[in-house]
Amino acid sequence: MSLPIIDFHAHLMTLAGLEKVCPEEQQTPFFRHLVPILEPIAHLTEPVHDRFLRYLAMNYRNSMSRVLYARMGPLFLMEALRLFRKHGLEQLIHSMDRNGIKHSVIYSIEPLTQTREIIDLTKQYPERFSVFGSVSHNDPDHVGYLAPFIEAREIKGIKIHPMVGGFTSKELFDSTRELVALSSEKELPVAIHTGHIPIEGISGLTPYSPVHVLEPIIRAFPKCKFILTHIGWEAWRETLDIASSCPNVMVETSWQPARIIRRAVERLGSSRVLFGSDFPLFQQDQALDEAIRALSPREFRVVCYRNAANLLHLTRFALPV
Repeated sequence: MSLPIIDFHAHLMTLAGLEKVCPEEQQTPFFRHLVPILEPIAHLTEPVHDRFLRYLAMNYRNSMSRVLYARMGPLFLMEALRLFRKHGLEQLIHSMDRNGIKHSVIYSIEPLTQTREIIDLTKQYPERFSVFGSVSHNDPDHVGYLAPFIEAREIKGIKIHPMVGGFTSKELFDSTRELVALSSEKELPVAIHTGHIPIEGISGLTPYSPVHVLEPIIRAFPKCKFILTHIGWEAWRETLDIASSCPNVMVETSWQPARIIRRAVERLGSSRVLFGSDFPLFQQDQALDEAIRALSPREFRVVCYRNAANLLHLTRFALPV
């Protein structure tokens, strides 16, 4: 594809970070005895099973499906860890080149991936990557932690992941208010994970925060640009309702099929939708297939390039409107 594309949602993880992912679960008999047998098989079957699992996740998100997913939590965790181990920086660059993606936003998700780690991993490719910093609930000074990265212009935005970062629904507003105020002051976008990761039986994750608990922080800072990732996954209706009533909200497309991306564009307009993949958990080529099916050529240019370029202040891939 000749048009430059920006992927607004990707991840990288170090080996040290992988050890922090649900460490108690990784010490269970399943991980100690079965995973070494299952992982080599998963490597061989990845081209088939990964696409099939993503199809299920995009099209079956009702309560019954989520109960089933929760029961398969250890398998899903094994697969997530395997994908992060296999698909590192060089594999991401190869995927970007193969799919015509000129630039990707890499989200840190503390405490699993440190903001400094992601900056150091990607600094040799400044033309290819922008970094969003993040914080953990356990850090007592969120503003003090991220302010040096902001002042040094090492990050282009902030990512809040309530489940991974440890922010419960009751404390989300109070815990993130000062950080969002700083983002608003510095005109940095704030990306917030939305969608129920249905593996709550796995230790190490904070219970899911419903989309509606984000509305107070969004309304408190009307000049801050918020990006709700995954368009809420199963909660896409509620996410689009909030975005419709809050003009400072954009949505990001990862893990959504073409029909939901189409609904988002029709509801909000193409100028408030961003293309994202969630690499390596969702491969960029499949995410692009869904966007291509959902969008007209002009909408594709806006969703997959122009909106992100404006938010990130990128001018080197200039295109006519």
